[in-house]
Amino acid sequence: MIDKFIRKDLQGFLPYHAPLKEYEIKVDANENPYPHCEQVLETARKWIDNKDNFTRYPDTDQNNLRETLADYYKVSKDNIICGVGSDQLIEYILKLFIEPDDIILVPDPSFSMYELSNTINHGKTIRYELDDDFEYSSVDIINLYKIHNPKIIFVCTPNNPTGTVIKRQQLISLLDEVQCPVVLDEAYAEFVDKDFMDLIVKYENLIVLKTFSKAFGLAGLRVGYGISSKKMIESINICKAPYNLSAFSADIAESVIKNADYYNGVVQKLNKNRDQLISALRGIPVIERVYPSEANFILVKVKSSEVAQYLEEFKILVRGYGDKGRLANCIRISVGTEQENQKIIKVLKNINI
Repeated sequence: MIDKFIRKDLQGFLPYHAPLKEYEIKVDANENPYPHCEQVLETARKWIDNKDNFTRYPDTDQNNLRETLADYYKVSKDNIICGVGSDQLIEYILKLFIEPDDIILVPDPSFSMYELSNTINHGKTIRYELDDDFEYSSVDIINLYKIHNPKIIFVCTPNNPTGTVIKRQQLISLLDEVQCPVVLDEAYAEFVDKDFMDLIVKYENLIVLKTFSKAFGLAGLRVGYGISSKKMIESINICKAPYNLSAFSADIAESVIKNADYYNGVVQKLNKNRDQLISALRGIPVIERVYPSEANFILVKVKSSEVAQYLEEFKILVRGYGDKGRLANCIRISVGTEQENQKIIKVLKNINI
């Protein structure tokens, strides 16, 4: 009975679920497998020991965290907004700008939440295809911009799930040409050791999204943030829910940034593991292609989509993409510890499909 009251455009729409599965090695969600430093763990223990932390509302503006981030990135805290993961900030941005049937441009293939959130916000999505090597073309994006006059353009760099990046000059060419907001999703930027933060000074319409879920290892606490012009941040705050980020999440994230040197060391270790894993994957009979990556994951084309299920039998979880579309017979493997990567290689070598 309830179905007839649901919005017509959402009838038959499937919600996002991440099924719980048993595992020994979990390399399906691009998480950081290494432990936190003692300083952050001590912050967590002290937080729990303070009874007032559980009974009082958090700072709705996350002032301490924003000030710490502002110091880290050498910007003003007025240039920063925090959210429950960068997913929530994507939702806020779409709520702010999208009216029914407005168009956004998103890369293909890329992070599915851009299109999912846009649909929920009554927008229409047009995908701009990355080339056969999953590289960006600013010319293609600009051409679609001129044809469709989108409200927002999304760019993910390094791109999930391909690991490819947009070149600096390509992004500048895009920003010089378009007037609409450009959302630059840098969830994995720490792994490529460069970002485009300096461009927010010149381009008021540029919004850089970042997260603590990947390099900083706080996927379980869901902390994301956006950096942009003061005017853009003020505008996004219109749609921001009060008390959206828990006090615990904000305080632990602040501690992580204050100990960024430790996490930079972890990133270096993961990048080394990634390069070693890429080399080891090449030449395995079941693998047809290993794509270059500048993130903490690797996209691999295999001979059969059944490889993901085969790995599950050994309690190894990877992200599989089925047997249709541009990612047909591809799996995405998050970079694990040295021991985890060795086990993955051993199992893959024994697959005979």
